Amino acid sequence: MYSKALFLFKLLLVSTFIHGCSAGISPPTNGVPSGNYLSRLLVPNQLPAPETIKSIQLYRKGNPDHPPVIELGTSQKLVLAFDELTDLSGQFRITFTHYDQNWNSSNIPQDWYLERMNELIIGGGTKNQRSSPDYFHYETEFPSSQLNFKTSGNFMLHVVDFSTGTRLFSLPFFVTENAGEMRSWVETKYNAGPRGEAIDRPFSEFMYPDFIDFPQFDLSFYFVQNRFWGDAKRSQNYDFSEQDRTQFQLSEENAFPSNFDFIGLRLNEFSVDGQNIIDWLPEKNPPEVILREDVLNFTSNPTTGWSTIFSDPKTTPEARYANVRFRFQDGGQFSASRGVYLVGDFNQWLLSEEHKLTYNEDSGYWETEALIKQGLYTYKYALKDGNDGIDDLSLSDTITRQNQEYTSFVYFQDPEYRYHRLLQAQTLRSGSR
Repeated sequence: MYSKALFLFKLLLVSTFIHGCSAGISPPTNGVPSGNYLSRLLVPNQLPAPETIKSIQLYRKGNPDHPPVIELGTSQKLVLAFDELTDLSGQFRITFTHYDQNWNSSNIPQDWYLERMNELIIGGGTKNQRSSPDYFHYETEFPSSQLNFKTSGNFMLHVVDFSTGTRLFSLPFFVTENAGEMRSWVETKYNAGPRGEAIDRPFSEFMYPDFIDFPQFDLSFYFVQNRFWGDAKRSQNYDFSEQDRTQFQLSEENAFPSNFDFIGLRLNEFSVDGQNIIDWLPEKNPPEVILREDVLNFTSNPTTGWSTIFSDPKTTPEARYANVRFRFQDGGQFSASRGVYLVGDFNQWLLSEEHKLTYNEDSGYWETEALIKQGLYTYKYALKDGNDGIDDLSLSDTITRQNQEYTSFVYFQDPEYRYHRLLQAQTLRSGSR
């Protein structure tokens, strides 16, 4: 399978068109779960990382907390960083594909959206200076002198093992034109959700650039909560009554929950701290961290929204990994048949059997472990809902309003070339205007 995958990948390098994010490469068989992936983070056609790839980051250079959005034709760059759990240095090929606003392949020629080559090669890496387990850390940035973007829109990068041609994982990012002007705000309505929680309706007003002739036909509008790109919602409510602008918003029926909260995981140091970590077992291989238990509706360290102190794995060669044991007390409300899952920014918010909690009758807790690097993270406990989706609100710590982060997107279907350009992408937090 690997030789076939490598052949197909080389064929794509000289092909004029890119067809979808799979790029003709056979699916990997290296520990990535098969089938549909349940995650609010993953967009359609995105491949999650295997268990050998950890601590993935993609952000605008200069600010690790910034979402993966850059402006076309500027000096702004994105930084990709990740670890591979291995004792041998590797080499990787990174390719790029372009998508419409719904993450379907745009099927435009590669030379329409990329200047120069459609690949970056990274290798060598930085080896950790502590074992158990061994890993190499890799970083690269783009655009570069070898690769530049020629058009705006939704993009995906694909990381491929250089020696086998196996695609390992993919990540979405956005290139915007910053065309026109936009202002955004959020209106909160209390006691309006299905559980009596508050709901958020994001609003935006977009002032057209000069080249927009038929906004009601050529523009589309989306909102994303807390950078969960896979849960983007298209606005069906808009007002084109003014000649030079459009106001768009989500309906009350399609609003976001304003009580979405996170649990903060502070792992800067692997030592007993009396707060997060109650036991540290360095003699194990890998070493083990046992966290203070989380209790339903009373987490040990709740936080809300996105913050600069979370989603930040350490990148120094001395940083190490440990098996982190999570323990959750549900008060006897859930059964093993339904299942409770650990989701967080250390596992791409993915509901997987790897991080499904099992009930420990001796302790009375639901428990699971995850191999996590020193750093700062956020996580939640989630269930599968009745429609094979994600229910990550039943186990929330609160039904009251919390500050949320929202991103507004404006897409323009180019009338000549028929692909979707991204005119604006604006991020704000609820409570601000």
